[in-house]
Amino acid sequence: ILVSCIVIALIWGIFLSNSKRVLVEDDVHIVVKYGNLLKIAFPRKNRSKKIVVIAVNRCFDTIVNQDLIKDDSVHGQFLQLYAADDSARQRLDDEIDASLQDFGIPYETISRSDKRYGKLKRYPLGSVARIDGKNGITFFLLALTSFNRDCVAHCNKHEYVECLLKLFEYYDAHGQGQELYLYPMGTKMARTGLSKKEALDVTVTLTKISKEYLKSKTTIIVDERNKNEISIMDL
Repeated sequence: ILVSCIVIALIWGIFLSNSKRVLVEDDVHIVVKYGNLLKIAFPRKNRSKKIVVIAVNRCFDTIVNQDLIKDDSVHGQFLQLYAADDSARQRLDDEIDASLQDFGIPYETISRSDKRYGKLKRYPLGSVARIDGKNGITFFLLALTSFNRDCVAHCNKHEYVECLLKLFEYYDAHGQGQELYLYPMGTKMARTGLSKKEALDVTVTLTKISKEYLKSKTTIIVDERNKNEISIMDL
């Protein structure tokens, strides 16, 4: 019995160290936890319905290469799993266009002098394309970054805040109370100037102050590979 109690205590301790509840209030439940967002996004079995946010550029590009979308970014990893070949990528492009048109989201057509490669329809910051995944997953592709002519992505801190607030408003209108999963975005190729910890702090703060839009469980995933670098216990 003693051994069983010790094992249970150790397992519970590991669970607690991997997860932190930052707000529990009425129907609002906000949690930060270490994990792998892509494993959540592509489950092998049908589970409860979830919405997974993937930050993308404002042109909703889908080509993964060193010039446009890096293969090790969350956006790039998502595309390699969701649209692994040209036909799947074309289907995704069609789904993105249909979702944006269904919600009447406007766009501007830029030129090759503005962006030398990729799509030329640029949508407003915070636009969302809703894409059906498998096994209960819905993706919210969130337009976060803009490209310059040389396809260098950028998004400043003010735009990051504005983008997240628009996401929460969209979720309130179209999330249907499903669990929401997101992550600290913009710390790498987006060049927001935020460190990983700063991006997490901003994301948690904006999630908490947007609780009126989040009448369900919201989970902020911190890459488990960064566990020794980013603490969630002090949130």
